[in-house]
Amino acid sequence: MRTRLYFLMFSILLVAALQPYEVDARGAKVYRDPGGQQPPSVVRGPYLSCVTKNSAVISWTTSDACRGSVQFGTTSGYGSEIGDNSAASVHSLTLTGLKTNAQYHYRIIGDADTSSDYVFWTAPGKDVAFSFVVYGDTRSNHDAHVRVLRQIEKSAPRFVLNTGDLVARNTVYNWDMYFADLCDSTRVGETIPVYSTPGNHEAGQMYLENLFLPHNNGENTEEYYSFDYGSVHIISANSEIDYDPQSPQYRWLVKDLESPEATSAQFRIAIWHRPPYSSNNHGSDKDLRNTLGALMESHGVDIVFNGHDHCYERTKPIHGITYVVTGGGGAPLYDFKESNDWTACREKTHHFCNVEIDGSTLRMTMIRDDGSSGDSFIIDKNKTLQPQK
Repeated sequence: MRTRLYFLMFSILLVAALQPYEVDARGAKVYRDPGGQQPPSVVRGPYLSCVTKNSAVISWTTSDACRGSVQFGTTSGYGSEIGDNSAASVHSLTLTGLKTNAQYHYRIIGDADTSSDYVFWTAPGKDVAFSFVVYGDTRSNHDAHVRVLRQIEKSAPRFVLNTGDLVARNTVYNWDMYFADLCDSTRVGETIPVYSTPGNHEAGQMYLENLFLPHNNGENTEEYYSFDYGSVHIISANSEIDYDPQSPQYRWLVKDLESPEATSAQFRIAIWHRPPYSSNNHGSDKDLRNTLGALMESHGVDIVFNGHDHCYERTKPIHGITYVVTGGGGAPLYDFKESNDWTACREKTHHFCNVEIDGSTLRMTMIRDDGSSGDSFIIDKNKTLQPQK
């Protein structure tokens, strides 16, 4: 009996040794090198960013430098392919010539590692209804972050805005965990473009090295930027660098807010990390209120989304703007410390904000990590803001 057991164990080990590949955590086959060196495999991603009406950026990281490519098309038969110019461990390729408001399939190809098939949507024209999601402070509690991400997946937004503090610290481990939440525990990263603004926990060079974001400001950086999606103009400002009226950021923001793209948009939405209005742990940043807040108010911005305080809080309209703190993406929740007459609704909960755009109407609903709906309100450009119960 013991001889049979030893023989069975030996057979299993022999088969495993002869099998030319291993199966990684993603379920993909990673082939062994005959000489004992394992070929490069995907360790982060793929993940989407900068999706426009006619283009999209696909990025991923491999364990070692290698060449990679993206196959893409309107069906799972693909039909088009773009590749790296040289071997690298960080890959980022821009797909161009895409159709407007169309669903695309793609997969990434490496030396011996082919990803699953993923789909995404290109941006629509101004007359098409769509939704997007805003949330922030996704650091620290990965189980809570994944719960929120799974509800985001169910909402099927066209893109995601993160109000900062993506990670707890600027370390490789923390960034690995962030991308694991997006691209392994869920499929948000592979199928929905994510845009962000720097928080106080990750502002700096590593933030810029790990993300691929628009860079249309005067300094040609990803520190702050804007983009258009359908009938919405999105502005990502940066509360972690100089925003004084004489700063390059502030001067660029004025120029952007007065651009044809911003002035012709049906809705103007801004994000940055620290809140001008908050009743929670950190409280209101009155310097930001008097600078960036006043700038947005004077240029017809509809909503300003912030993070930093780990809660949900919405103000009544203040000089035409509704300010929303959405810092419940996964970080430890904070208690409210004061009451203010400008608060319309507030709640201590992990959550995200779902924003639906349909013509002249914007509906925002806070959705908790268990899928239940909380606070909701409507902005109808033909009417006044309408709180929903």
